[in-house]
Amino acid sequence: MFGMILMKSPTHLVPILKCNSWDVKIVLGNMNRTRLDRKNDFDEFYKSAIITFTEFRDSDKSAEKFQRVYMLCVCPGSRAGGQDNRVVEVFWGSRPFESITHGRSWTALTEYGATLLFHRDDSGYVIISLYPAGTDNRKPIESNITLHIWIDPKKLKDKVFLKKCWNYFMAYMEYTSLDGNPTLIERLKISYLRTFKHLTIDKTWRPIKFIDYIKDVVKFAFTVGLSGFIIYLLTIYSSQKNENKIKEQINNEQKKIIYIETKVDSIQNIQTGLNILSKKTDSLEATTKEVLRRVSRPGSYSEIVKT
Repeated sequence: MFGMILMKSPTHLVPILKCNSWDVKIVLGNMNRTRLDRKNDFDEFYKSAIITFTEFRDSDKSAEKFQRVYMLCVCPGSRAGGQDNRVVEVFWGSRPFESITHGRSWTALTEYGATLLFHRDDSGYVIISLYPAGTDNRKPIESNITLHIWIDPKKLKDKVFLKKCWNYFMAYMEYTSLDGNPTLIERLKISYLRTFKHLTIDKTWRPIKFIDYIKDVVKFAFTVGLSGFIIYLLTIYSSQKNENKIKEQINNEQKKIIYIETKVDSIQNIQTGLNILSKKTDSLEATTKEVLRRVSRPGSYSEIVKT
């Protein structure tokens, strides 16, 4: 039997279905949240973003070298004027890394840093994306990675969640910047993101690579399995067909043997008849000789008559 209890959370009651051996937790509070609730939560994050990410920068030793060269920028409202209340951008700035001289003029080559973008959509949910560092001549294959898609902005109140986003942001900066020196852990993080998250490549939002791998494996397994099954059926059919041919040949040979046996029996019967005829011929020949012998003697006629 199921029983229901109510577990109190800071914002709502969460019903829990209890069973003898296991508990099934069903969160129904989100169903009661409105678009306005989500907007208000994002607005709170919007207002506290500068303080939050500045704290992350100051507590992260790996951020010191980037701070000296690029400087961290936290822009609620986007870097384009700060007027978009749906956007919070956290990014490392740009820096010249080399210059090219063309006669009397010269051109500075510039590298721009990685970006962590929070965007609230029309329904109040948030999409979190990572954009790589790069130059005009050097860029990774993806233009961005969708870190989280359509999350409830109340998660943005959780500093542990935001710290994870910051760590991915720092790993991406180390991995894609010219002078970055990613650790093994950071390389594994980027490999994980590129395998298990949506990428945008050539302005196209691509399916998750891992899902494609699974589809290919299933397709391959299905193809190989189906091929093996078909081969198995053909083998059975071929074996059965060959067996039928062998049975037919055996039947034909048996018919031939029966026919030969019948002919042999006929020949034996003829031979028996010939033996009987030979005996009768021999008897007739003996009788004829006896008659001729008697005829050849005087007075034989009367003996024959008497006989």
